[in-house]
Amino acid sequence: MKVGIRDGMLPVSFEESFQKAKDIGFDGIELCMGVNYREHTLWQKGGIDKVNSLSEAAGIEVASLSPGGFTAYSFMHPTDSVRSEGIAKLQYLAETAPQLGAQVILVPFFGNGQIEDDHVDAQRFIDGLKAAAETAEKHDVALAIESTLSAAQHQRIIDNVGSSAVGVYYDMGNATGFGYDSPSEIRSLGESITQMHIKDTGGNHAGEGDVDFPAVFEAAHAVGYDSWFVLETPGKDDPVASAAKNLNFVRNNF
Repeated sequence: MKVGIRDGMLPVSFEESFQKAKDIGFDGIELCMGVNYREHTLWQKGGIDKVNSLSEAAGIEVASLSPGGFTAYSFMHPTDSVRSEGIAKLQYLAETAPQLGAQVILVPFFGNGQIEDDHVDAQRFIDGLKAAAETAEKHDVALAIESTLSAAQHQRIIDNVGSSAVGVYYDMGNATGFGYDSPSEIRSLGESITQMHIKDTGGNHAGEGDVDFPAVFEAAHAVGYDSWFVLETPGKDDPVASAAKNLNFVRNNF
């Protein structure tokens, strides 16, 4: 088990986030990119080398890639050109991730891009995910879905796509907030869980909200989960102190 943090959770520049995460004690960092993704370092000339240099200099890994802005280009987008751009974006990241030593791409579906109940079996949605998954499979990369759906709906999508590259990025804070039973969902999904965020409800530090972390960690152990826990728990007045507190909570309780 390794513990990472999303770079946007740290109150420093992108370039400084690697060393700051290392100084706090994290094993890795999740690289986040917004709607204007082409402005991100990974789309710039020499960007991959720059990220690797920052990672190596700090002695910290790239845990995963998080194209948050994908929600604006989702598989169900009614405009074909926008939908195709989203698929191409994921394909580019699937080709890029191994060059960074990363194997997981978070694929988010929230806001206007959230997966509706009738999308789960929609051919347009499934075909889009299949197209991205084919590239991911070639590069031994996982596309990890994070959405508002239940565990059963996530599993249905995975079964519909039929690709070893598709899994779930499980967020127990989100799931609890949506009214799902996180420990039961973790046990249900099992090996379909590719990676997990660490988040509690209400913007609280881990262990201070409504998430039943003892039961969540017990369930994670039960299904043999041994991958990254990436912090997405918001910082308080002192984000660095909050990050250290949440990191220690995971290390002391998992």
